[in-house]
Amino acid sequence: MNIERKVAKLFTSNCLNAIANNDFSSIEKLKIDEIVQYFEAINYLDLYERSYSFLEKNYRNEYIYKNMIARRILMGRHSLKSSVLLSEFRVGTNKADLVLLNGCSTCYEIKTEYDSLIRLEDQLSSYTQLFNKVFVVCASKMIVDVHHLIPDNVGIIEFTDTCKLKTIREPIEKCSIDLELMMKSLRKEEYLFIAEKIYKLKIDVPNTQIFDYCFNIINKAEPEFVNKLFLKTLKKTRKNNIEAINSLPIALTNALISFKFSNNNIQSLKKIFMENNSYVLPNSEGKTQ
Repeated sequence: MNIERKVAKLFTSNCLNAIANNDFSSIEKLKIDEIVQYFEAINYLDLYERSYSFLEKNYRNEYIYKNMIARRILMGRHSLKSSVLLSEFRVGTNKADLVLLNGCSTCYEIKTEYDSLIRLEDQLSSYTQLFNKVFVVCASKMIVDVHHLIPDNVGIIEFTDTCKLKTIREPIEKCSIDLELMMKSLRKEEYLFIAEKIYKLKIDVPNTQIFDYCFNIINKAEPEFVNKLFLKTLKKTRKNNIEAINSLPIALTNALISFKFSNNNIQSLKKIFMENNSYVLPNSEGKTQ
């Protein structure tokens, strides 16, 4: 495995949870000691900052794209207090890479230089039925191919060679969404909440009837009202951990949005990265240096 792929493994859920749990056996399997030596890192903060900068220059994978969208769009143009960013949001048989929720829903489908465009048309067909706006975020060398493949209502953002997000084309915003697709993308408690807000009464029917019962209620409501409830519900049930995002290094923003961490592991990571002057990396024997 080349050094780029080894470094990329630092930014996986397994690796970060292992670090949070002081699970040196898992860390050793990832050969972090080789990466530490490569960067001459003295602690975890140093290791992750140098590793992230290295990936930006040498291996701009999906993690780098997502982290840049989170930092430049979610936190640069909007606010963590009023907006929510979701990762890998299920839509039919597809999963949207990132979905930003504020006054509307905006989907960002990522295509790095290492990705194929084979499934792009099918993915966009689903996303444009559910979200108010859809962008394809792609590497500079893919712009021409993406432009030929996608419909006119989908926007394009170029991820430039200097790691900038450059809007090539704005998407066309729509208010109506496919209600059945919406419900199938939500958890039961989420579409039940929407239906009860519309119905203004508690819904109490057998589990086997809940989906159809809720769909009949939602299908009769004004589309714009349903869209607002869709946004409100997801912002409430899937909100980001603002305190953790603001406390941990910029390089870990996407990890805190995309991965699942227990409260204990979040606190452990904060301690590890905030006490960077005293915390040291494990050596090959699983002991502190």
